[in-house]
Amino acid sequence: MTDSRPPTPAPPTSTRKIRDLTGPGITTAFGMEGTDLGITARTPSGRLLAVFGDTFAGAGMGAPHVGRPHPGIAECSPTTDERPGPGNPDWRSPVGLFADDADPGGGLVWTGAAGPGPPDYAGQLIDYVHGRGCSTVLPGDVLTLGDTMYLHVMVNEGLGTVTRTEIHRSVDDGSTWEPTGVTFSPRLEGGHRQLWTWETGGDGFVDVMSTGFQRDKGVILMRVREEHLADPGVNGWQTWGYREGAWDWGNPTTIVLPGRIGEMYLRRCEDFWTLTYFDAEHYRIDCLTFPHIGADLLDRSVTTHTTLLHGCAWGDESDGSDPAAGPARVAQLYCGCPVPGSTPEEWHVVVSQWNTHDSAAGPAGWPYRSMQFVGSIPRPPGTRARDRPAGGA
Repeated sequence: MTDSRPPTPAPPTSTRKIRDLTGPGITTAFGMEGTDLGITARTPSGRLLAVFGDTFAGAGMGAPHVGRPHPGIAECSPTTDERPGPGNPDWRSPVGLFADDADPGGGLVWTGAAGPGPPDYAGQLIDYVHGRGCSTVLPGDVLTLGDTMYLHVMVNEGLGTVTRTEIHRSVDDGSTWEPTGVTFSPRLEGGHRQLWTWETGGDGFVDVMSTGFQRDKGVILMRVREEHLADPGVNGWQTWGYREGAWDWGNPTTIVLPGRIGEMYLRRCEDFWTLTYFDAEHYRIDCLTFPHIGADLLDRSVTTHTTLLHGCAWGDESDGSDPAAGPARVAQLYCGCPVPGSTPEEWHVVVSQWNTHDSAAGPAGWPYRSMQFVGSIPRPPGTRARDRPAGGA
C-alpha cells in the first residue's frame, strides 16, 4: 500500500450543538442512560434507526441503574467469571432506537427501541454474550437496500482487538436482526478491513471504505455487487488501487485517505459524495465532499476538506452558541455520523463523548453519551446547489 499526507482542511465551519441524544431523562425509559455512537440510517418504511455501541442502564460506562431497575434487565444473564462484564448484568451492544421525524432540525426524538423484548427497552440486537473471547460486538455502519437493512459489526476481544467482522441483516424495518453468515478476518488488507462504512451509488455496487479499529491507519476503498453483499461464498469483492500509473478496480489495495482515521461514514448527498470521519491524529471531526467514488481525496481541485468540530480538554468545551466562547469544542469526542435529512447548509451529525479518566468533568465513566451537532459542508468544486427531494443525506 502507498501512503501520503492528508489534505489541509478548510477553516472550521460554524458548528453548534442541538441537544444531547442520550443520558438521564432522555433515554432512561429505554434502559440506556450510558451509551455511545448512534449510527443513523433511514429504514425501508422511512423512519430513522440509530444503532449504538456499548450500552448500560445507568449514566456512564458500566453504570448500573440507580433506583428501580428497568424491567427489561430481567432478560439479561448475570455477570460471571466467564462473563467479565463491567459490574452489572445489562451490558448490551449493539442496541437501536427509532425516531419518526424526517426533519433533524429540532433534534432527534426517540419513539421506540429496536431488538428483542418490549419496545421501551433497548435490547441487544445480536444474540451473543459478553465473555471471554468476545468482550463486545460494536457496530460499524448500517445500510438499507430495498426492503432489507444490513449492519456491519466488529467482534472484539478487548477494545480495539478485532477477532472478526460480520454482516447481519433485518427484514422487518430494523426491529430484529439475524446473521447473514458473512464473516471476514481482521488481518485482511494488512488490518485495514475492520471498521467499515458503506453506501450505494446507483450503479449496482455497494461501495465500502474501511480502516483498522486502532486509529493508526488510513482508509482503503473496495466494492461488491449489491446482490452479493450477503453471500458468504462470494469472491466478488474488488479493491481500488494504483498500479502502473493508473487507478482502477482490481489493482492492489492503495490508501485513498492517509492518516490515523477512526469512525467514518460514507454518504451521498444531492449529486455528490461525503465522508465524515474522526481524525484521531488531529483530534477533530472532518468531512470530505467529492464528486464520485474513485475521486482523488487529496486533490483540492475536486475534493473539499472541512473541519466540523474540534476536540479539546475537559473544562474548555463550548456548544458553539456563544461567539465570545469561540467555536464549538467537545472533550474526548469521536464518531460524527451524519443524520438522514441533512443538507450541505445544515449538516447534522451524531457525536460521541466518553470521559475515560477522572477529569474536570468528574470521575471517569461520565459523560458517556451521544449528542447532535449541526454545521455546514461545502459542495465539491464545480458543483452547484440544486433543488432536491426531502430526505437529505
